[in-house]
Amino acid sequence: MKISLPNDPWLPASPVTRSLILLNGLVWLTGSLGDVLRLDLFNTESILLTFGLFPQAVVEDGTLWTPFTHMFLHGNGTHLLVNMLGLFLLGPDTERTFGSLPFLGLYLLSGLVGGVGYMLFSFLVLGQIHPVVGASGAIMGILGAIVALFPQRVYVILPLMIPLRASTLAVLMLTAHVFFMFTPYGGRVAYDVHLYGGLTGFAFAWWISRRHLRTVRAGAPDLDPARDTAELEDLVVRLARGDEPLTAEEAGRYDFLKEALRYQDVLTLEELQHQES
Repeated sequence: MKISLPNDPWLPASPVTRSLILLNGLVWLTGSLGDVLRLDLFNTESILLTFGLFPQAVVEDGTLWTPFTHMFLHGNGTHLLVNMLGLFLLGPDTERTFGSLPFLGLYLLSGLVGGVGYMLFSFLVLGQIHPVVGASGAIMGILGAIVALFPQRVYVILPLMIPLRASTLAVLMLTAHVFFMFTPYGGRVAYDVHLYGGLTGFAFAWWISRRHLRTVRAGAPDLDPARDTAELEDLVVRLARGDEPLTAEEAGRYDFLKEALRYQDVLTLEELQHQES
């Protein structure tokens, strides 16, 4: 059994991530073109006023759609670029793990909870009235899911180029966000949107992975994630090398373990071939 993939399977094999990046870019481009062409209905200001999250407008004018739509808007090109870079780096791996539709649910739910959480806490409790736009809450949901599933995975923090485990990164970010939420040093950044989105992604991934493992063990009670992970990784390496084809029995075992351990921190064939391309 030999599996071949395109040289760069990340975005081509991640339709939701690709579509979200295109959608966010298209919304920003529409506003920018509206500014240049002086179109009152489609310029940046009009789009932000209609779809951005203005807490007071939600309460007084009933703009109940904005806790959802705010995640597709960005204040400027830099804001868009930073968020889409995060989506590009984190999205494909997570989408492959969950599947496209569950990944889309994770993304949208994290962004929505981030917006609703901002309304309930920052506006109603703390009295903040700053408007909120951006995909940060949804992207932090992806990061929260990664922390839940792959806490030992190492990420390099840009621009400092410091490698950190996902679990360590989560603790640092949680501490920083809580500090900035309750001190005057946070500026106008909606840190609580990030926090609620990240916690939502963590809870979503934890629930999905536990439910999946219970389902698999009901049909295969002898499954041992710690033991079987090593077997799956050995099969992955053999497939990636391609010089020792799997027997039919090994191929069946590979397919079973790949699905059974999909939410475990296992080196996948796609990751290995992506690293070598």
